[in-house]
Amino acid sequence: MRKSLVPAPPATSAFFDRLEAAVLAHPVLQHPFLERMASERLDRDKLRAFAAQHYLYSRRFARNLAAVISNSPDEHARTLLVLNMYEEIGEPSRLRDRVHLLLLEEGLVTGAQLGETLEEQVVEGAHGDVVSALIDKGIISRAQLAAVMEHNTHKARDLTHPALFRRFLSALGLEGKELERLEALPSTDDFNQTYRSLCREAHWLEGLAAMGPGTEGIVPSLYSKILEGIRNSGVVNQADYVFWTIHVHCDEGHARNIIEAMLPYAEDPGSQQLIWRGTMRALDARSRWFDGLLGHVFAEWVAPRHSLIHERASGHRSSQAPTSGEAVGS
Repeated sequence: MRKSLVPAPPATSAFFDRLEAAVLAHPVLQHPFLERMASERLDRDKLRAFAAQHYLYSRRFARNLAAVISNSPDEHARTLLVLNMYEEIGEPSRLRDRVHLLLLEEGLVTGAQLGETLEEQVVEGAHGDVVSALIDKGIISRAQLAAVMEHNTHKARDLTHPALFRRFLSALGLEGKELERLEALPSTDDFNQTYRSLCREAHWLEGLAAMGPGTEGIVPSLYSKILEGIRNSGVVNQADYVFWTIHVHCDEGHARNIIEAMLPYAEDPGSQQLIWRGTMRALDARSRWFDGLLGHVFAEWVAPRHSLIHERASGHRSSQAPTSGEAVGS
């Protein structure tokens, strides 16, 4: 999650090491809902039930990110967040920036190849576009690129993340008036309210942490299990679930940007406390959301399993950053 960050003081680096260990040990990453999504043969009704609730969460994502941008007093932090926002919503006048998604959709590159190339550009600080890098590595040819551009340029306008998710919804028959009639589960309402509070009302470092290590940093791990289930279901074709492929293979730079933005402010215990709390509140809220989705999608009721989660959300001891002598475990 933190590979190739700018150098940080030893104490700050040690704090982020402890935070990363706590994130990786959080029960949300092994939640039964994710395990069942990955292992069971999902039918159309189960996918629709999941997709509808995910839509009711994800449609607020850009607004939450914008709120954090607005609350952040640091210009460098705002710039890094704007880069994340740009990738989420795109810019119609710069279609070239999304041609790599067309290549993925056409099957000319794999998600792994695209993810590796994007990662290399981040590590090397490269400023060229990813398509040129794919050509330089011999993964695609200029002739293939020209053919894709000639036949599909009009599609590039439909390759922002929201547009790709709408494509997934549409493939499941969720569009138009049906989307307007969707009702959120109580756990979805709770999830949205937690993010609203973190991004708009909490300290800006809490909001950054919630969106970074608490959200973007775990997306590849979470979505890989969802992608596995969608792929194995056979209900939706590859072009229609490319939203999930992109987020599994190409999303790690978002979390890295946010952690880099927090580095200058993470040297004192008070700021570390805010970062820890924001991260854990987001993870705990997602775990409660998954509890609700487990019952909704798989008709399985679950008793509250995460006693510490509710303590964390209330700001009790378990939401606090560990002291230097305090271990972080599962």
